[in-house]
Amino acid sequence: MYRNKTCGELNIKNIGQNVELAGWIQKIRDLGGMIFIDLRDEFGITQIVVNDEKLQKKAKELTTESCIHIERTSCGKK
Repeated sequence: MYRNKTCGELNIKNIGQNVELAGWIQKIRDLGGMIFIDLRDEFGITQIVVNDEKLQKKAKELTTESCIHIERTSCGKK
């Protein structure tokens, strides 16, 4: 599946759900221990937090306007 939610659609009701998003990177902020990615599509913007070391290495290779697809099985905490 390409995506099951759009950026800007997520809310508290989606906690614990499998979420797939796709879009363009608008902004990347590297704060050392965490990387924040603002992912956008035609419906809005969603902030992605990357705190896994392996994923941070991959995230550092990304640039603004890169197209990405992400999947997260358990968003947040119930």
